[in-house]
Amino acid sequence: MRGFLAAVLAYLVGALATLWVIRGDLADVMSRALGASRTFAEMLGASTLWALPVVLVLAVVAGQSVLRARLGAALLAAAACVLLQVAFSFMKSSIPGLVPFYADPALAAFDRWLHGGIDPWQAVYALAGHWPLAPLLSLYLYVWTVPATALPVIIALTDSDPGRSLRFLRLYLVVWIGLGTFGALVGSSVGPAYYDALLGGDRFAGLTAALAAGPVGQSFLGEVQAALWQNYLSGDMAIGLGISAFPSVHVAIAVLTALYMVERSRLLWLPALAFVTVVEFISVFTGYHYAVDGYASLLAVVTAWAFLRRGRRLRPDGAALPAA
Repeated sequence: MRGFLAAVLAYLVGALATLWVIRGDLADVMSRALGASRTFAEMLGASTLWALPVVLVLAVVAGQSVLRARLGAALLAAAACVLLQVAFSFMKSSIPGLVPFYADPALAAFDRWLHGGIDPWQAVYALAGHWPLAPLLSLYLYVWTVPATALPVIIALTDSDPGRSLRFLRLYLVVWIGLGTFGALVGSSVGPAYYDALLGGDRFAGLTAALAAGPVGQSFLGEVQAALWQNYLSGDMAIGLGISAFPSVHVAIAVLTALYMVERSRLLWLPALAFVTVVEFISVFTGYHYAVDGYASLLAVVTAWAFLRRGRRLRPDGAALPAA
């Protein structure tokens, strides 16, 4: 877990340096970092209330020595998770300052071409009447947040397989840093919800109207969407209010979580698949993402997982080891 924390600290230093270069005010940068740390620590605490019964079970079943070791690792993981979210929030808000949003026309055109000449949001809204939207929106907004912010804590408290633990900690970094930061810079984009506001015209006027009239416009998600755009216009770079569409971190985290669930127990493959499907569906339904944002994330995470898993199964001389 110390290596995981060290990697996060390096990322945080890079994020703070980037923000300093853009804003030119070190005192403001450090003040924002402290405020963000408090905010994300509170979020992590809310996401890990489930850990209390786990700790009690460990105390009874595993004994004090195991409990101390697990708690120590979990505290390091929690600190790393908070600092990672601080760094990611700053980097996400910095994207348009580093690479102005440019990729939306190409992504929208490819999305339409890939789906037979229709925009995926149209197909999703046609299906939406058959889906229970209220719980799905809650899953997207709240349930997803648990693995997104606390998967390393879950691993530290519950996973006794060191190979699997290391593999998924690395994959967690691939998602947040590799895809969420460097991938987002390469594919700098705002997504369908903001397409017309950014570029003008009425390319996604139908989606805009559907969002305003539907459950998103009347929910906390709708308020968040409005706040994201206002923050972009103001250039304020407020905590957690950056915009980035490609690739989809939402879907990437869902895929990461699904792979971890299946590695823990193959009996979980169905809820794992359902989780990924719902997150991709709602990502398109809310207009946050083009469908291809999620497809790209799915491909990237599965490829990285396969690479890490293969690396675990090979000795330096290339001899195969049992699967982790």
